[in-house]
Order: sequence, then C-alpha cells, then structure tokens
Amino acid sequence: MPGKPKRYAHRVKILKYVKAGDAWRFANVVERSGRIVRDHVLITGRDEHHPEGSYYIEWYEHGKRHRKAVADFATVAEAARLKAIEVEALKAGVMSRPAQPAAINPNGITLAAAVDQYLAMVQAQRSHRTYISYRYTLKELLVPSYEKNSVDQVAREDILAFMTRCYELGLGHRTVYDKLVVVLQLFKRHGKSGLIASSDWPKYVEKIRPIYEPEEIQSMLNHAMGDEAIFLKFMLGSGFRDQEAQHLCWRDLDFRHSQVRVTAKALWDFRPKNWEERVVPLPSALIDQLRRLKETRNALPAQLVFPNKRGNPNSENDTIVKRVADRAKLNCGQCVTKHGNKCAQGPYCQHFFLHKFRHTFATEHLRHGVDIRTLQTWMGHRDIKSTMVYLKGVQSKDALAKVNAGALAAYVA
Repeated sequence: MPGKPKRYAHRVKILKYVKAGDAWRFANVVERSGRIVRDHVLITGRDEHHPEGSYYIEWYEHGKRHRKAVADFATVAEAARLKAIEVEALKAGVMSRPAQPAAINPNGITLAAAVDQYLAMVQAQRSHRTYISYRYTLKELLVPSYEKNSVDQVAREDILAFMTRCYELGLGHRTVYDKLVVVLQLFKRHGKSGLIASSDWPKYVEKIRPIYEPEEIQSMLNHAMGDEAIFLKFMLGSGFRDQEAQHLCWRDLDFRHSQVRVTAKALWDFRPKNWEERVVPLPSALIDQLRRLKETRNALPAQLVFPNKRGNPNSENDTIVKRVADRAKLNCGQCVTKHGNKCAQGPYCQHFFLHKFRHTFATEHLRHGVDIRTLQTWMGHRDIKSTMVYLKGVQSKDALAKVNAGALAAYVA
C-alpha cells in the first residue's frame, strides 16, 4: 500500500505536476520506507506511475499557499527539507524574511512596466485582435504569477509558475504553448533568453487539418443564397483568412492576370499578418464570376467585395458558413456550443467553419503538385513549418496506386 505523501515537519509537501486523464494536476508523491518514490504519485488514492511533468514543493506562510518548481527528482527532497527548516525558523521568530532586493540590476525594469511598454509596441504595430490576446496573456496570466520585482530576476521557476497558472485556469496544452511564446518574447526583449529547457515546453498533438470533402462543398454551393455562393468559392479559391476577406476591395483584384492581393487598409486599420502584402492566383472561372459581380453592382475600386449591409467589413463571415451548412442539412447533430446552442437545432455545427476553406485550399494544392515554398507564399506564412503541417493530410498522386499494387493489398483483398 502506498504511504502518505512526503512532508517535512508537516509544513512542506512534495508534489508532482502530472497529466491525469485529459487534464494536468498536482498530485502528492508516494513515500515508501521514508523515501519518496521516483515518478509515483497518488491519484484518487491510487499509486500511479507518471514519468511526465515537474516536481514542486508546497508550503504555507501567513495563511498563503506557495509553490515552487524544483529542477529534478534528485534535488526535490533536499529542497523540501531546507524549506521546512526555513518555515519553522520563521514561525519561531529565530529568523526573519529578508527583504527582496529591488532588482539584480539597479536599473532593472519592473515586470509591470515592461509589460506596459511591450503592449504599447504591440498596439501600435499589430492588429487589435493580437493586442487583446497579448494583453490577456501578460496582464492576466503572467503578472499575477510573477513574484519577483524585476524582469532581470526572471528564472526558470518563474516561467514554470506561469505555465502552472495557465493549466490551473483550464487552458489546453496548445494554448499554453502559444502563450508561452509571447511571454518568452517579452523577456527576450530584455536580454533574457534560454529560460527553459526543451523538455519544459507543453506537449500537444499536432492534428491533421480538417478539410471539406467535395460532396460537402457542392452541397453548400447548391444551398447558398444571393452572394453566398461566390463568397464561399472565393474563400476556397484564395485561401484567405477571415480578416483578409473582410477587408478585400475591388482594386485588390487583378482581372487581367487572375490574381488577388492582400493589402493594408488604413481606413479600417487593417494590416496584413506579418506585415507582408502578397498575391494569390485565382482560377479563371472564379475571376470571371467576380468580374460579373462587380459589373452588376457598378462597384467602385475602393468598395469592399464582401461587405455587410452597411458597406463595412463583415464580421459574420463564419456565421454565413454555418447557416449554409445548416440549410444543406450537413450538421452532425451532436455539437453543443459553450453557450448551449445545439447544432441539431440550428446553424451551430463546429465541423463547418470559415477557416476550414483555408485548410482545404492548402491541402488540395499540395495534392495537385504545388510545391510547398510556393504555397507558403500564397498563404502568407512567415515560417515554412506553418505550411508543412498540411503535408500530414496529403499523399502523393501515385501513393494509392503503389499501395494497391503492393503485396499487402493481396492479403486484405
């Protein structure tokens, strides 16, 4: 039978942050014969083996719980022992808590000031959406978890504490990964890099990007109304992001060369992602349909191609896709949104969304021989790794023929 969780002077507890089921949690370590057992923790009273995760020590001071990450198993027991001595000495009054130095660097900047400066730069140079995301990451997640006075004092345990706060709030591994990138960028601006090891990064499954099947596309086009059909065709043929489609003007279309451009729009404070304008070729049939739509509207070059009823960027593009899918009776009937809306009762199916056209655009072009560097340019990816994720859903043209001609095919026939 597993023993009680290891404590020192009943004031410091050793924990391990492990993955139990689909969630990460703190668990008490297992002790046998007065020693903690490596990678063994108590989960709902059972002794389980969990080699993943990091060790922590936990103690209380003045009624407030504290946790600190420990580098590895070899040092966690000694760290707990020393902390227990310190806690007992503080309680007995034989020592006092030393005042924290203002900073290692006398000119060091506080985290709050560093965050404000960084966010001011982001707000001036990036989209409002990016600014909101960064502000939440830094002000709501990082600042409350950071106990040092200066950015100069940052260490590995501070980054691990930030990640712990994210997990405690229920954020997933991919989300924590993305937010960790933002935090490390902030510290790197102040000369602090290499703060964590490669093993500290959140692990997550890189999923195959979902795409629309030909039957789904055709059914949606058959049930589209008004300008919905040409909008869906454009999203499929261009691979545009939602914001790029929202801010597309007629002057961005090159009817002579069958191309469309992503350009900045000062009027709506729109800037292309990564600050890079780009050109994407369009199928001739699609460019002809867009030309006819422009003529029908007698549209001016500066007007939007897919505006809302007031002529402004349409923020409901994703809803258009869901409504058409619902009309075509493509809903799976099982989705329930975070607001309680059921796709069996309306346009809420999570399998039909705008960005899925972008996934389909990338996957189909790779299937038909477009080289990955060209596709990277069309999609506006700064990093080739962002484009390479689509290779998972692609097989070469002759892959199926080779599979069918192989020896294994004969056995399963």
